[in-house]
Amino acid sequence: MIEVTGNMHMHTYYSDGEGSHDEIADAAIEAGLDFIIVTDHNVWVEGMEGYYENKNGRILRLIGEEVHDIHRQPQANHFLAYGVNRSLADFAADPQQLIDQTNAAGGYGFLAHPHDSALPIINEVDLGWHDWDIDRFAGLEIWNYMSNLKAGLVDIWAWLPIRNAYLAKLYALPFADKPERQISTPRPETLAVWDALLAQGKRISAIGGSDAHAATVKIRPFFKRVLYPYAFLFRSINTHLNLPHSFTGDVEHDKMMVLDGMGNGRAWVGYDMPHSTAGFRFTGEGRAQVSMGEEIQLDGSVTLRVQTPANANIRIVRHGEEVASVKNSTELTHIAHKEGAYRVECTIKHAGKERGWIYSNPIYLR
Repeated sequence: MIEVTGNMHMHTYYSDGEGSHDEIADAAIEAGLDFIIVTDHNVWVEGMEGYYENKNGRILRLIGEEVHDIHRQPQANHFLAYGVNRSLADFAADPQQLIDQTNAAGGYGFLAHPHDSALPIINEVDLGWHDWDIDRFAGLEIWNYMSNLKAGLVDIWAWLPIRNAYLAKLYALPFADKPERQISTPRPETLAVWDALLAQGKRISAIGGSDAHAATVKIRPFFKRVLYPYAFLFRSINTHLNLPHSFTGDVEHDKMMVLDGMGNGRAWVGYDMPHSTAGFRFTGEGRAQVSMGEEIQLDGSVTLRVQTPANANIRIVRHGEEVASVKNSTELTHIAHKEGAYRVECTIKHAGKERGWIYSNPIYLR
């Protein structure tokens, strides 16, 4: 398998981002990514897919869409559609129809930041997923960088003696300078929902993303700054894919490899800022050898093996329950005897505390 690293949730000035497609691609090359998927709100921008090159390298740039119903009150239910090649905004009011249209087009749909926090500082409501009477979606965005940051800003707002947006922004400045202090783990509620769906026998894939906007914050008269530039966020929460072979340079072929990898869970979510997660491996060995997103026959037992590129606290989880763990190691082996979906969580010390580092997609024992 060949590993590639990408970011698949970001915005340009076609919706509520600040940068262009080329500026985003330049930032992604600077950050060392292999691919990106731009997901502007309720618009699929034609003519932007393909390989983009500058003097520093080349990247595969794909176009998706973040779809949501602009008329829904309160706002919620943001949906990441990949591989559809047209806008699905007309179906935003009906989440199940939106999912079905994505599948009918041969695409993959993920629920964006399924659990979120309201942010009174900027008058933003909880943008999580509220209508759970749905089925047949490909997966969940289990870790969203900006959603993780919002939780910290909510704490600042709650602490303020006077609920004033200007004052809140002043108190938030040190927070903005050290965002890594607020990035901790995926939302526990999201992991719990994922585990519950896996326990029902569903195959639900996981991705992570930056939700990058490169927004400029102004506090008159002395402060103006781009908070969380694209290149910074592209070094943070990424999705690593295992592909059958290297990119060929053929856009359509390589695009299908990326979509198939993410849609079928041949991936892990990595917080690459503390230490690169490249080189992580999670395999199952029985009558055959499989990796993340794949199924293996449980013939008495299956040996699960984890390898990490740096010392970490490693745990193997089945349907929300820890079945094996090790502290400060690069390896963990577990002999599994039960059917189910087994996934890996790793934490690592960074910026003064233990933080989430690697969250794998499952191996399915049947």
